[in-house]
Amino acid sequence: MLTGKVVLVVGGAAGIGRATAEVCAARGATVVVADIDAQAGAQVADRVGGLFVPVNVTDAASVQALMATIAARYGHLNVLIQAAGILQGAYTAVEDFPLDAWQAVLDVNLTGSFLCARYALPLLKRAGSGVILLISSVAAVNGSSSVAYGASKGGVNGLGLTLARRLAAEGIRVNVVMPGNIDTTLKRSVIAVEAEQAGVSLEKAVAASDLGAPEGVARVLAWLASDDADYVRGVIVTR
Repeated sequence: MLTGKVVLVVGGAAGIGRATAEVCAARGATVVVADIDAQAGAQVADRVGGLFVPVNVTDAASVQALMATIAARYGHLNVLIQAAGILQGAYTAVEDFPLDAWQAVLDVNLTGSFLCARYALPLLKRAGSGVILLISSVAAVNGSSSVAYGASKGGVNGLGLTLARRLAAEGIRVNVVMPGNIDTTLKRSVIAVEAEQAGVSLEKAVAASDLGAPEGVARVLAWLASDDADYVRGVIVTR
């Protein structure tokens, strides 16, 4: 259970983030939903009885403002779940990959994870202990349709494992979760490119992908956020 814990879900407006906000709230957490999509994020927060705060994870000042809002409202933070991410350039050849797309993906997926962890740390330390959960992807180890996405998620793995070692002595537990083949808008966008290249319908390509539900990953994240998982360190692979 997460009763009494303040849980921040960054990227909580859709996909795994939305499902995680819902599961954590159902398990008793006070949930803060943060996202660049204000309309969808506010709807999720309203549904789970939580607080919505807009954030752009690529902007340090925006992330600092998010943490300042949490500090003013709750005084501390128990759990950071960083689920914000983008994918661009699916199946684009390396030699043709646009530099602006490369930078955009790394800015959100990797730098965004760093900024969220960096500015959440004072609030986690104020709670006396805490949990940081970063969302990577099996693309980090199996390869990706997008060179930028695969590289960014590999960086998230390295960031998470480094934080786990550096923060353990301060009572902050860090894990990286690597989902794969989950039914999200991002994954369906990749499948759409695959379907077009293969000359098959999107419906057929989706069915062949055997996608898992975001709620399955959300339950893993909610468990890792709880005290029941206080022995767990390292990378967690899901479907």
